[in-house]
Amino acid sequence: MSSESEDTTFHAMPAQPEDSGQHRTANVELAIAGRKLRLQLSVSTGPARAGDFMPLFRSLSDSLAAIAVELVEGESGKISCQKKCAACCRQMVPLSEIEARAISDLVDAMPEPRRSVVRGRFAEARRKAEEAGLLADLMEIGEIKPSENLSFALEYFRQWITCPFLEDEMCSIYAERPIACREYMVITPADRCFTRDLDNVKSVRVRANLMRAMSRIGAGESCRERPWIALILACEWADAHPDESVPRPGTEIVSEFFSHLTGHDLPDSEEAGS
Repeated sequence: MSSESEDTTFHAMPAQPEDSGQHRTANVELAIAGRKLRLQLSVSTGPARAGDFMPLFRSLSDSLAAIAVELVEGESGKISCQKKCAACCRQMVPLSEIEARAISDLVDAMPEPRRSVVRGRFAEARRKAEEAGLLADLMEIGEIKPSENLSFALEYFRQWITCPFLEDEMCSIYAERPIACREYMVITPADRCFTRDLDNVKSVRVRANLMRAMSRIGAGESCRERPWIALILACEWADAHPDESVPRPGTEIVSEFFSHLTGHDLPDSEEAGS
C-alpha cells in the first residue's frame, strides 16, 4: 500500500513472522524527492508515551537531513555550515511539546554544578528576551499570527540571544539537539549568517515536516498541532506542564506519527499484505 503527500510517499510492510508478543516489526519506506529511505522498526506493544520515541524521531530527522544534503549537492550546491559557525544558535528554536519535555529532562539529569550553570543560562536568555519586549509573545506563542511569525523570528535573531547549550561556539548537547537544529542548514556563505539579516541567507529545504508530525501526536481528531515552545522556555514550560497523557501501545503512537507525517493512515499488517 502506498500514499502520497506532496513529494513524500509512504509504504508500510506487514509485521514480521518472528515478532514476539512484546514487539512488532515493520518495514517502512519513505520516498523523498526520488530518494528512498528504508527503515525497519521494532516497536513495543506495551504502554508508552510519545517522548519514549525521541531516539526514533532524531534518527529519522538525521536521515531526512542527509537526503536534503544529497539533493543540494546534486544541484552543485554545498552546505556552508562549519564547526564553531554558530550564528544559528542565536535564532529562536521552536520545540514540540515532546521535545520541550525531553530538553527539560536532559537538564534535570545533568550533574551539579553543570545543571545550575545551564539553568542559569536559560534564565539569562529569558531575561534578554524580556528586555527586548519579546517574552510576552514567547509565553503565548500560539497567539502570534502566522503572517507575523517570520518578522518575530527575525527580531528575536537580531537580539543575539545565545542558546543555553552553546559552549565555545559549539552545541554541548549535539546528539540530543532539537529537530529544528538538525534540519537547519544553509548554502550561502557562512559569514552572511552573522549579519543578523536572514533575508540574505538561503537555507536548505527538508522535504518532510517532522516537527509538525510530532506536535500532532495525541492532538485529537482535529489533527491540529499544538503551539510550539521556544527552546529558552523549555524547562519552565515543562515544569508547568507535566506529561499527563495516558500511556498507550507504542505501536499506536508510531502509527499515528507516520500518519501525521505523510497525511495518510498507516495500514495494519493485514492491510499491508493485501
